[in-house]
Amino acid sequence: MSAIVVVLAVLFTCAIGYAGYRVYRKPRIIASIKRVDSLHPVPRKLSNDERAAIERYFQVNKYLQQTSPQATPLPESGSLALTAQSDNIYAVTHAITRYGLASDAPHKWRYFLDSTEVHLPPLWEQYIADDNYVELIKTDSIPLVISLNGHSLVDYLYAAPLVAPSAPQLMPNSSMREQENEQVELLDIRKETPQEHAVNRTAGIREAALFSLVLILMFLSLLAPVSVVPWLAAAAVIFAVWGGWHLFRRPSERSRQDIHCLRGTPKRWGLFGESDQGRMSSVSLGIIDLIYPPHWQPFIDADLGKKTDVDIYVNRQVVRQGRFLSLHHEMINFPVQRYLKNLILLCSSALVLCLLQAYVPLALPLKLSMAWLQGAQHVQAIDVDTMEKADLRIGDALNAKGNGMCLVDSGPPNGPGTPFMPFDCSGIYWNKAAPLPLPDSDTVEKAEALLTTAKLQLHPVQSTDGKINPGLASAIQKSGMTLLDNFSDIVLKTDALCHDEGDCLRLKSALVNLANGKNWPAIVKRAHNGSLRGINVLLRPVSAANLENLIANATSSFIVSETRSAINTLNSPSPGGFLIRSDEGNTLVNHPQPSGSLYDYSGIEQWRELQRRSSMLLHTPFQAQGIITHLGTDANGTRHISLRSEPDMVTIWRFIGTSLLLLVVVVSIVVNGVLLIKRLRKSRHRTRDIQRYYESCFNPDLPEARLK
Repeated sequence: MSAIVVVLAVLFTCAIGYAGYRVYRKPRIIASIKRVDSLHPVPRKLSNDERAAIERYFQVNKYLQQTSPQATPLPESGSLALTAQSDNIYAVTHAITRYGLASDAPHKWRYFLDSTEVHLPPLWEQYIADDNYVELIKTDSIPLVISLNGHSLVDYLYAAPLVAPSAPQLMPNSSMREQENEQVELLDIRKETPQEHAVNRTAGIREAALFSLVLILMFLSLLAPVSVVPWLAAAAVIFAVWGGWHLFRRPSERSRQDIHCLRGTPKRWGLFGESDQGRMSSVSLGIIDLIYPPHWQPFIDADLGKKTDVDIYVNRQVVRQGRFLSLHHEMINFPVQRYLKNLILLCSSALVLCLLQAYVPLALPLKLSMAWLQGAQHVQAIDVDTMEKADLRIGDALNAKGNGMCLVDSGPPNGPGTPFMPFDCSGIYWNKAAPLPLPDSDTVEKAEALLTTAKLQLHPVQSTDGKINPGLASAIQKSGMTLLDNFSDIVLKTDALCHDEGDCLRLKSALVNLANGKNWPAIVKRAHNGSLRGINVLLRPVSAANLENLIANATSSFIVSETRSAINTLNSPSPGGFLIRSDEGNTLVNHPQPSGSLYDYSGIEQWRELQRRSSMLLHTPFQAQGIITHLGTDANGTRHISLRSEPDMVTIWRFIGTSLLLLVVVVSIVVNGVLLIKRLRKSRHRTRDIQRYYESCFNPDLPEARLK
């Protein structure tokens, strides 16, 4: 995971550096040239011959303007003249667009490369093709074309008469169209409005992808090593700022395209090809084929054959026509609903939320972050009274010292491999009540007495009491047999332990067989009467081992039951006080916690180990220190306090970052989900609403469409 994060951080850093280098190295185009795609300065300067030819062309053109009313008109920006920046020659391969002027002059055209108006010598109209190789320079007004498709201005004045012919001869491959009867008047060239610019604006997918990447980087920073976190955080901030600037910035003057405001009479040609069965492309304004938005089709006929103002882009896309048809007003009343960015942000936020729930604990960071925002305090307590007076809250730092009882766990082990530890010293009961007494049980004492007498008789030591003849005892030992010299005592102690009828059935049956009795009550009665006293029972080794096992199993069940009952009794401390626990399972006592499970001991040893641990842990010194993560009170009035070790600065920032990221993701899901639903609904009815609006405009008698 760490290696992947490091690789991602390096790749992001390289991408940011490369993007910055490209932005820094981006060539700046002279303002007078404006913006023309594929326009780059050629690696040469203006030659002396070209400069002389240009100056002579300026003089001749100025002379013709003064002497001939039919000369080529100058642009509105003023006269042509060279400047200090005219030495740079720009070259471009592009189509040339021309517009006719409302004039009686033989050359009444204005020429454009995209949205850039250029000055073209009038006799070069015949050389205009679909794609033109053009060389131009900057003047004090508009760029001047000094070369067109191999024709240079150096040869222009020497090969052409001073007065241009009345009608230019068009070449077969020319992209220009013959003038129609109707004149088209160019009223103005303006920049598109922000609303018109928003129609063709991108759907915000790139910005949404950047914000999604920011969310993923923030998530990775919660899991990454400390050395990589600053790089991921820096990359996330850069991408967030970059994406936010592109998403919310207003379009600059440079980015908005030029719109040509024309006045003329739109007409329909009435001719349709097999590949174009619609009527939209058949409308022309003079020689310009107009391209309308598809939803305008029912309304364009109202302006056909009438003198109409039409605003178009250089690519002949219509943005406004007549009084009502206008993309600007459409965007104001019926904005374009771009919902793809909301869908992307919704999906990425949901993904990050799932990753947070799967890989990052959320409960603790949220609790501590909220507590730290509200203010935390440090509490020190050396007795229960001080703790009771303190106003404890989640997020406070607690340091408590005193004597208490380790938490008693009376439940079963968590798993088959989990040792049974009756005391859990990661939790401490702390109150003013007297310590609980040590575990005690009569049943365990009876079981211990039965085990003791059985052990003494089944495994005798060298005895000098004279009950058995020494020779007989030696003979029995040599034969491997076992002699029970006090069988009556075993019967009586078994009856004292297993006094209920259903207890120790197998052991009772074995003892009845050994005594040759009818049933268990009969041999118990004989034992009480003394009839079994003095009776010795001789056992084979196998029978002796079986009897020992039966006694061990019978006593073990009683001891385990009494041990569990004693633990349950210890697990009922006095009401009130505090139960302080460590969330991390750290021991709170001042000495090592006893190791080993009670299951490691058998029989009476379990009880003795419980007593030993109880004497040590029922009243023991402890120290609890950490951040409070949970507060609660149970039915006995005992206040439960959960502690966690005080986090370092890195952990604190991870907690705060987790809370902030979770908040951002949840808000993003809610906001983008609501916007997605609203925009989908509005987008579905947008075209219908626009057409209803236009119907009310063109047909005032109809009810006016309600703007939504």
